[in-house]
Amino acid sequence: MILDPVQTPLWLDLAAVTTSALGGSLVAVRAKFDISGVVALGILTGLGGGLLRDVLLNQLPVALKNPWYIVAAVVASALVAVLAHQVTRLAWLLLIFDAAALGLYGVTGANKALVNGISPVPAILVGLIAGLGGGVICDLMTAKPPAIFQRGYLYATAALIGLIFYVAAIRLGAPAAETAIVATIIIVSLRIIARLRDWKVPQPVDLPSELVKRRDSD
Repeated sequence: MILDPVQTPLWLDLAAVTTSALGGSLVAVRAKFDISGVVALGILTGLGGGLLRDVLLNQLPVALKNPWYIVAAVVASALVAVLAHQVTRLAWLLLIFDAAALGLYGVTGANKALVNGISPVPAILVGLIAGLGGGVICDLMTAKPPAIFQRGYLYATAALIGLIFYVAAIRLGAPAAETAIVATIIIVSLRIIARLRDWKVPQPVDLPSELVKRRDSD
Protein backbone atom coordinates (compact mmCIF):
# COMPACT_ATOMS: atom_id res chain seq x y z
CA MET A 1 0.00 0.00 0.00
CA ILE A 2 1.19 3.51 -0.85
CA LEU A 3 0.89 6.05 1.91
CA ASP A 4 -1.64 8.58 0.66
CA PRO A 5 -0.06 12.00 0.26
CA VAL A 6 -2.00 15.09 1.24
CA GLN A 7 -4.39 16.51 -1.29
CA THR A 8 -2.77 19.19 -3.42
CA PRO A 9 -3.49 22.61 -1.85
CA LEU A 10 -5.47 24.98 -4.06
CA TRP A 11 -2.72 27.61 -3.94
CA LEU A 12 -0.17 25.12 -5.26
CA ASP A 13 -2.39 24.07 -8.14
CA LEU A 14 -3.09 27.73 -8.96
CA ALA A 15 0.64 28.47 -8.84
CA ALA A 16 1.16 25.80 -11.51
CA VAL A 17 -1.58 27.34 -13.66
CA THR A 18 -0.22 30.86 -13.23
CA THR A 19 3.40 30.05 -14.03
CA SER A 20 2.38 27.99 -17.06
CA ALA A 21 0.13 30.78 -18.33
CA LEU A 22 2.89 33.36 -17.86
CA GLY A 23 5.34 31.19 -19.78
CA GLY A 24 2.90 30.53 -22.62
CA SER A 25 1.92 34.17 -23.00
CA LEU A 26 5.60 35.19 -23.01
CA VAL A 27 6.19 32.77 -25.89
CA ALA A 28 3.24 34.33 -27.71
CA VAL A 29 4.66 37.85 -27.22
CA ARG A 30 8.04 36.77 -28.61
CA ALA A 31 6.22 35.17 -31.57
CA LYS A 32 4.53 38.56 -32.18
CA PHE A 33 0.96 37.38 -31.57
CA ASP A 34 -1.73 40.03 -31.10
CA ILE A 35 -3.32 40.60 -27.68
CA SER A 36 -6.03 38.00 -28.17
CA GLY A 37 -3.43 35.48 -29.30
CA VAL A 38 -1.23 36.18 -26.29
CA VAL A 39 -4.12 35.67 -23.89
CA ALA A 40 -5.42 32.60 -25.72
CA LEU A 41 -2.03 30.86 -25.78
CA GLY A 42 -1.47 31.74 -22.13
CA ILE A 43 -4.80 30.18 -21.15
CA LEU A 44 -4.18 27.03 -23.23
CA THR A 45 -0.71 26.60 -21.79
CA GLY A 46 -1.80 27.40 -18.25
CA LEU A 47 -4.69 24.94 -18.18
CA GLY A 48 -3.34 22.31 -20.58
CA GLY A 49 -1.32 20.26 -18.11
CA GLY A 50 -4.17 20.09 -15.61
CA LEU A 51 -6.71 19.15 -18.28
CA LEU A 52 -4.52 16.28 -19.52
CA ARG A 53 -3.90 15.11 -15.95
CA ASP A 54 -7.57 15.01 -15.03
CA VAL A 55 -8.61 13.31 -18.28
CA LEU A 56 -6.02 10.59 -17.63
CA LEU A 57 -7.45 10.15 -14.13
CA ASN A 58 -10.98 9.91 -15.60
CA GLN A 59 -12.15 13.01 -13.73
CA LEU A 60 -13.98 16.17 -14.68
CA PRO A 61 -11.15 18.70 -15.14
CA VAL A 62 -10.83 20.78 -12.01
CA ALA A 63 -10.64 23.94 -14.15
CA LEU A 64 -14.28 23.30 -15.10
CA LYS A 65 -15.33 22.99 -11.46
CA ASN A 66 -13.44 25.83 -9.86
CA PRO A 67 -13.51 29.23 -11.63
CA TRP A 68 -10.28 30.34 -9.95
CA TYR A 69 -8.23 28.23 -12.37
CA ILE A 70 -9.54 30.09 -15.40
CA VAL A 71 -9.28 33.42 -13.57
CA ALA A 72 -5.63 32.75 -12.72
CA ALA A 73 -4.81 31.84 -16.34
CA VAL A 74 -6.64 34.86 -17.77
CA VAL A 75 -5.12 37.35 -15.32
CA ALA A 76 -1.58 36.05 -15.83
CA SER A 77 -1.93 36.10 -19.62
CA ALA A 78 -3.56 39.54 -19.68
CA LEU A 79 -0.79 40.92 -17.47
CA VAL A 80 1.83 39.84 -19.99
CA ALA A 81 -0.28 41.15 -22.90
CA VAL A 82 -0.40 44.68 -21.49
CA LEU A 83 3.25 44.68 -20.36
CA ALA A 84 4.64 43.12 -23.53
CA HIS A 85 7.42 45.64 -24.08
CA GLN A 86 8.77 45.24 -20.57
CA VAL A 87 8.59 41.44 -20.36
CA THR A 88 10.22 40.80 -23.74
CA ARG A 89 13.37 42.47 -22.41
CA LEU A 90 13.52 39.93 -19.58
CA ALA A 91 14.25 36.76 -21.54
CA TRP A 92 15.37 34.94 -18.39
CA LEU A 93 11.78 35.12 -17.12
CA LEU A 94 10.74 32.57 -19.73
CA LEU A 95 13.26 30.05 -18.42
CA ILE A 96 12.17 30.59 -14.81
CA PHE A 97 8.46 30.31 -15.58
CA ASP A 98 9.05 27.26 -17.76
CA ALA A 99 11.07 25.53 -15.04
CA ALA A 100 8.57 26.47 -12.32
CA ALA A 101 5.61 25.23 -14.36
CA LEU A 102 7.41 21.96 -15.12
CA GLY A 103 8.12 21.35 -11.43
CA LEU A 104 4.77 22.47 -10.05
CA TYR A 105 2.59 20.69 -12.59
CA GLY A 106 4.76 17.57 -12.48
CA VAL A 107 4.60 17.21 -8.71
CA THR A 108 0.92 18.13 -8.40
CA GLY A 109 0.13 15.67 -11.20
CA ALA A 110 1.95 12.80 -9.51
CA ASN A 111 0.41 13.81 -6.18
CA LYS A 112 -3.12 13.69 -7.55
CA ALA A 113 -2.46 10.33 -9.19
CA LEU A 114 -1.24 8.84 -5.89
CA VAL A 115 -4.19 10.28 -3.99
CA ASN A 116 -6.51 8.56 -6.47
CA GLY A 117 -4.91 5.16 -5.92
CA ILE A 118 -2.61 5.05 -8.94
CA SER A 119 0.50 2.91 -8.43
CA PRO A 120 3.97 4.53 -8.44
CA VAL A 121 5.13 4.04 -12.04
CA PRO A 122 1.87 5.23 -13.67
CA ALA A 123 1.78 8.10 -11.15
CA ILE A 124 5.19 9.23 -12.42
CA LEU A 125 3.85 9.04 -15.98
CA VAL A 126 0.83 11.17 -15.06
CA GLY A 127 3.16 13.70 -13.46
CA LEU A 128 5.33 13.81 -16.58
CA ILE A 129 2.34 14.34 -18.86
CA ALA A 130 0.96 17.05 -16.58
CA GLY A 131 4.31 18.80 -16.36
CA LEU A 132 5.11 18.61 -20.06
CA GLY A 133 1.57 18.97 -21.43
CA GLY A 134 1.34 22.75 -21.33
CA GLY A 135 4.71 23.15 -23.05
CA VAL A 136 3.76 20.69 -25.79
CA ILE A 137 0.51 22.56 -26.43
CA CYS A 138 2.42 25.85 -26.53
CA ASP A 139 4.96 24.50 -29.02
CA LEU A 140 2.27 23.04 -31.28
CA MET A 141 0.29 26.30 -31.24
CA THR A 142 3.40 28.21 -32.33
CA ALA A 143 4.26 25.69 -35.07
CA LYS A 144 7.40 24.39 -33.36
CA PRO A 145 8.43 20.77 -32.76
CA PRO A 146 7.72 20.01 -29.08
CA ALA A 147 10.80 20.60 -26.94
CA ILE A 148 10.59 17.12 -25.44
CA PHE A 149 11.33 15.61 -28.87
CA GLN A 150 14.40 17.73 -29.53
CA ARG A 151 17.92 17.50 -28.19
CA GLY A 152 18.32 20.27 -25.67
CA TYR A 153 18.83 21.17 -22.06
CA LEU A 154 17.40 18.78 -19.48
CA TYR A 155 13.61 19.02 -19.70
CA ALA A 156 11.71 15.76 -19.47
CA THR A 157 14.80 14.25 -17.81
CA ALA A 158 14.73 16.91 -15.07
CA ALA A 159 11.05 16.21 -14.45
CA LEU A 160 11.61 12.46 -14.41
CA ILE A 161 14.39 12.69 -11.81
CA GLY A 162 12.32 14.91 -9.53
CA LEU A 163 9.20 12.77 -9.86
CA ILE A 164 11.07 9.53 -9.17
CA PHE A 165 12.42 11.14 -6.01
CA TYR A 166 8.94 12.36 -5.01
CA VAL A 167 7.11 9.08 -5.53
CA ALA A 168 9.92 7.02 -3.94
CA ALA A 169 10.02 9.30 -0.90
CA ILE A 170 6.23 9.10 -0.49
CA ARG A 171 6.47 5.32 -0.79
CA LEU A 172 8.98 5.32 2.07
CA GLY A 173 6.67 7.41 4.24
CA ALA A 174 8.24 10.86 3.91
CA PRO A 175 6.06 13.88 4.80
CA ALA A 176 4.08 14.68 1.66
CA ALA A 177 4.08 18.49 1.81
CA GLU A 178 7.81 18.80 2.46
CA THR A 179 8.59 16.14 -0.13
CA ALA A 180 6.54 17.98 -2.74
CA ILE A 181 8.50 21.18 -2.09
CA VAL A 182 11.86 19.40 -2.30
CA ALA A 183 10.88 17.56 -5.50
CA THR A 184 9.75 20.82 -7.11
CA ILE A 185 13.04 22.48 -6.16
CA ILE A 186 14.96 19.54 -7.67
CA ILE A 187 13.12 19.82 -10.99
CA VAL A 188 13.39 23.61 -11.19
CA SER A 189 17.07 23.58 -10.20
CA LEU A 190 18.01 20.87 -12.71
CA ARG A 191 16.21 22.71 -15.51
CA ILE A 192 17.89 26.05 -14.78
CA ILE A 193 21.35 24.65 -14.02
CA ALA A 194 21.26 22.56 -17.20
CA ARG A 195 20.67 25.74 -19.19
CA LEU A 196 23.41 27.65 -17.39
CA ARG A 197 25.96 24.79 -17.52
CA ASP A 198 25.02 23.57 -21.02
CA TRP A 199 23.97 20.10 -19.85
CA LYS A 200 22.26 18.20 -22.66
CA VAL A 201 20.87 14.71 -23.09
CA PRO A 202 23.18 12.59 -25.31
CA GLN A 203 22.14 11.91 -28.88
CA PRO A 204 21.39 8.36 -30.08
CA VAL A 205 24.48 6.34 -30.94
CA ASP A 206 25.20 3.32 -33.14
CA LEU A 207 26.60 1.09 -30.40
CA PRO A 208 27.98 -1.70 -32.64
CA SER A 209 29.86 0.84 -34.78
CA GLU A 210 31.19 2.60 -31.70
CA LEU A 211 32.45 -0.68 -30.27
CA VAL A 212 34.17 -1.54 -33.56
CA LYS A 213 35.85 1.89 -33.64
CA ARG A 214 37.04 1.50 -30.07
CA ARG A 215 38.39 -1.98 -30.84
CA ASP A 216 40.21 -0.75 -33.94
CA SER A 217 41.69 2.23 -32.11
CA ASP A 218 43.03 -0.09 -29.40
